[in-house]
Amino acid sequence: METVGDFEYSRKDLVGHGAFAVVFKGRHRKKTDWEVAIKSINKKNLSKSQILLGKEIKILKELQHENIVALYDVQETPNSVFLVMEYCNGGDLADYLQAKGTLREETLRVFLQQIAAAMRILNSKGIIHRDLKPQNILLSYVGRKRSNISGIRIKIADFGFARYLQSNMMAATLCGSPMYMAPEVIMSQNYDAKADLWSIGTVIYQCLVGKPPFQANSPQDLRMFYEKNKTLQPIIPRETSQQLGHLLLGLLQRNQKDRMDFDAFFSHPFLEPSATIKKSCPVPVPSASNAVTDSSCGSSPCIRYNSPPSLPDMQTLAEDGLSSPPLGPPNFLQLSKESAGSTSSKNSSCDTDDFVLVPNISTDSYDQPMGVGRRLSNEWGISALAPEVIMSQNYDAKADLWSIGTVIYQCLVGKPPFR
Repeated sequence: METVGDFEYSRKDLVGHGAFAVVFKGRHRKKTDWEVAIKSINKKNLSKSQILLGKEIKILKELQHENIVALYDVQETPNSVFLVMEYCNGGDLADYLQAKGTLREETLRVFLQQIAAAMRILNSKGIIHRDLKPQNILLSYVGRKRSNISGIRIKIADFGFARYLQSNMMAATLCGSPMYMAPEVIMSQNYDAKADLWSIGTVIYQCLVGKPPFQANSPQDLRMFYEKNKTLQPIIPRETSQQLGHLLLGLLQRNQKDRMDFDAFFSHPFLEPSATIKKSCPVPVPSASNAVTDSSCGSSPCIRYNSPPSLPDMQTLAEDGLSSPPLGPPNFLQLSKESAGSTSSKNSSCDTDDFVLVPNISTDSYDQPMGVGRRLSNEWGISALAPEVIMSQNYDAKADLWSIGTVIYQCLVGKPPFR
């Protein structure tokens, strides 16, 4: 077992990996039933992104809420930075939708009430998330019964793109996942915190219908679609309750000035416990035979968008009676005076601190999560990973060649070459 402060992990318990980090499942050294996710970040892979990581840590320290993933500890060694996070025992919303297809309105309301509670904290502190999507909405089962919706705790995760933004200021950096980006973001216009509300509306719509409301074959096509259509309205299924339909139409306004604001969202009747929720069955998911094969895009007729299974860099688990260790800022992650000033919620006015991780949008895999770990299948575990990946060393695209070789070997022999 390797030690990280008061926590420990085995390199055999690999959960996932991404461009900048490897994530292991760990535990508290004394309270061994306290499971955590330990993210190991190689400093060689950080370069200029250390400012972005420092900002993420600062934001996570400030956001302490039951519906936001918790940061327990930050440790630094000469070669690595370790983030000890809550561990999630229920996966993410993308996994949940993969299993369920669509959700009933009563389930949606329970989930959305918790998402709203988390967003209320972000909004009160002037923080915009900028990457809300099913892969970054995590589920934790509080009790042992997983069939009880009331026992699911929703947590917002992955604040790698988050930043402080005053209510009267605008941002301009292209961040997030195109399918869930607000039109003003993907069109490279100035935007504010209402961009998060569009993303929430897109997630709600996908939970209800089985796919996002507006789709295209590439980010460029989606941007062109928004530019050509000055007014948009998602197709709301007839079975949808009036309250949920009103909420969706308010959140999915193409023009941000017409979009529902946070006060209206927080006080919306659909989120009230006494709301009349439609008890009908979930909307059937469209089959692939209805797919649009050209470069056009639009609302409901397109093929169902399946959220790719992914492991957010941070996972969560509710822990009762366990206090978080004190967090001290690691030396490597100290922000410069210039960048530290720009992360204050009181004086942030520009995007100079967001010069890293502007996504390189590809037409081949634009729906894949950016900057987050990939989920590893139970069948392969760690056996398909290149040695440099599992050893937390700096690696490049040749790591994929190792994995391909491992796959070929298993096809030939029936088992991976090294286990």
